[in-house]
Amino acid sequence: MARFKRFVLISLVSTTNAFTSPTMTRLVPPSSRCSSSNTNGNTRTAFRASIDEENELLKEEEEKFKAEIRVLCTERNMPLDAVKNCRDLASVHNSPVKKGRIFRTGRLGSASEADRDVLFGELGITTLVDLRSPTELKDDPELMADVFTNFTNLVWIENGRGKDGCVRELETGVSPVDKRKVRKSKELTEDEDEFCDYGCDDPESMKAGEFLANVAPGRKERHFVSIMNEFKYVRGTVSKVRKRDIARSILKSPGAIVSKRVWNSLKKPFIREINDGGLIMLNELLLRFGSPGIKHVLDLCTDRSRHPIAFYCTAGKDRTGIITAIILAVAGVKYEDIVEDYSLSANVYAEMGDHQAMVGALSQRSLDAKTFLGAPPEVMADTLLSIEENYGSVEEYCDWIGFGPEKREKLRKALLED
Repeated sequence: MARFKRFVLISLVSTTNAFTSPTMTRLVPPSSRCSSSNTNGNTRTAFRASIDEENELLKEEEEKFKAEIRVLCTERNMPLDAVKNCRDLASVHNSPVKKGRIFRTGRLGSASEADRDVLFGELGITTLVDLRSPTELKDDPELMADVFTNFTNLVWIENGRGKDGCVRELETGVSPVDKRKVRKSKELTEDEDEFCDYGCDDPESMKAGEFLANVAPGRKERHFVSIMNEFKYVRGTVSKVRKRDIARSILKSPGAIVSKRVWNSLKKPFIREINDGGLIMLNELLLRFGSPGIKHVLDLCTDRSRHPIAFYCTAGKDRTGIITAIILAVAGVKYEDIVEDYSLSANVYAEMGDHQAMVGALSQRSLDAKTFLGAPPEVMADTLLSIEENYGSVEEYCDWIGFGPEKREKLRKALLED
């Protein structure tokens, strides 16, 4: 595994990919930079000078890296006014995906008229998949913007790992956050609403498998597939937080793990753990606890009749990046090219000018902006390695979530064949 990790990291700086990671120097074990002549009392001064020189070199490499990212973004991102981070998966280096089949992007509510002409006219996108959590949807003033007028809104309802879940079609003009979920004919409270696994008890919903098999010809669809929310992050982080902090929180209030109100007052140890774990830990939690939603998105992408399709979260960076990585890996794209594509999202939050929207489904005010706003290449490299360590391979991860060999072959045909 160590050899493979070294291969991936070295691939990031290969000249064939025209790609350089400023973090590479940090990942190489530093050798002693002090010669034997420095043992005469000048060792400390020489060492300090060596560190200063290395820091200057890192700064230069970082600037070169940013410049190369900007060039690649100009080449691959769609030339849109308000919508950011929009790319065709066919644009990825060495990608076999056919042009115009599937797109990754940031949120679309602010799309200008010119953007709409490109997205729905020139590109002809007919299916949208919104990966954001209920919290994010509630906070989005453009959730029901005019850009979505001609789309039928559909809400995916989770039913557990390996199961298809259900889909509910909303009435025209009804927002997914206006419609309260019903579980066994009991209205959920505001605190419970975002935190429960609803199952398929809603009589107005349809089994996802049945829904996918019955495509309405010519219909434009917007699917709301919340693959992660704050409670899922908490569930995943609980196992990583120090036992002392967990015990203190539970003693303070036994309802901390299930009550949104209590959780808001007790989240400090959890947020600290998340800050320490960074994007890599969040991606690991996403892969585990968001697996039912990931499977549903992959199922949608296998349906050629729903192409062209575009999926997005807030910035189109993390959740969008994970699903993009899985799709590209199934399509046969090399890991270093997947990492490169992820890195093109490095500047998206600066372009959006929205530092409130940091990491989906979390109360963002307590998170470290420097940790979560970027898209360092080593994050995706380590995430892919984590998949291999925890599941065996991307293919085996797909097996684990219920997206088996037949479905993967169907996805490849939908994306790669004429």
